[in-house]
Amino acid sequence: MLLNEVFNTRAIAAYRTEAASNRIPFMLEAYFPNKKKMGIDLKWLKTHKGLGVALKPSNFDALPTVRPRGQAQMTQEEMPFFRESMVVKEQDMIELARVKDKDDPFLQPVVDSLYDDVNNLLDGAEITAEWLRSQLIAPRGGKPQIKIGLADNMMYTYDYDEGGKWAETNYMSIDGSNDKWDKPETAKPLNDIRKGTQYLSSIGVSPTTIISNSVTFDLLLENEQVKNALISITGQTINFIDESTVQEVLRRKLGLEWILYDKMFTDYDGNQQKFYPDDYVTILGSGTLGNTWRGTTPEELTTLGNFMDIPQAPVDITVLDSGIAVAIQNEYKPSFTVTTTASQIVLPSFEGMDSVYVIKVK
Repeated sequence: MLLNEVFNTRAIAAYRTEAASNRIPFMLEAYFPNKKKMGIDLKWLKTHKGLGVALKPSNFDALPTVRPRGQAQMTQEEMPFFRESMVVKEQDMIELARVKDKDDPFLQPVVDSLYDDVNNLLDGAEITAEWLRSQLIAPRGGKPQIKIGLADNMMYTYDYDEGGKWAETNYMSIDGSNDKWDKPETAKPLNDIRKGTQYLSSIGVSPTTIISNSVTFDLLLENEQVKNALISITGQTINFIDESTVQEVLRRKLGLEWILYDKMFTDYDGNQQKFYPDDYVTILGSGTLGNTWRGTTPEELTTLGNFMDIPQAPVDITVLDSGIAVAIQNEYKPSFTVTTTASQIVLPSFEGMDSVYVIKVK
């Protein structure tokens, strides 16, 4: 058995596709579906539809009034590049050399250990994309921007709200000490959420969903206003309410489906982070909010033959459906290694940002 029989980019792509079908997807993929483009520049148009405008009256035999088009704002950014590698060393190859045929009982554990390395890279690429999306859907401090730390202490920052107009209308921070949601006797979370849904409705957006993590949602379990709303529904005194009961109150009183998102990841510094932060809720209209755009990586460019006179690379390269490029290279220097690299150029667009309303609850 040869190493490249079980460890090449086509095998990796097939393995990854099968593994992905068995896992729960990152939640925000649904709101920012993947799209692919050439190059590294991202251009997107943010338009505000608002409410429909009545047709103006006109005289017979008169020229019609020309209606101005809605304003559109063009945003252009250079998309960030991400790349990491993992190495199969000579000791790993010695383990593989022990395998005489595909029925050998040692084969699967060895191959699985190799693919674990690859999956760590591919998981990391998808985690990065989800982290970028989460910074838009739950903007910390009310600023929809993406910050990406680098190994050399540099920081990429992408500002999606230059001038702060979105924050003025689509973000609310509850500052009164008695109004914060950790004050169960005095806080009015249903009123706060209602303010958000009323604003979205005023600009022609039909709010359908509210997102938070469990830490924030649990603040509602002891809230007196929520309990009183439940009393009005059941006609009975309420001493204890659970998650499903609170969700039913929100459906009946506000017409919103509450989604909890508690998925976590490990950041570049080894710290555990939540994709969706504590103390925020996000109200959304229906439909997508933007796209997760992936550009053409240097690895992918080398697969395009004579494009820009770039020579074919002496490596095995496959681009997954998600847009992530996987490259495998055999090297002798003088030790022999097989290096697997995952790379992506990725940045989400945010065309639907006007249909998002965010509340910082405490």
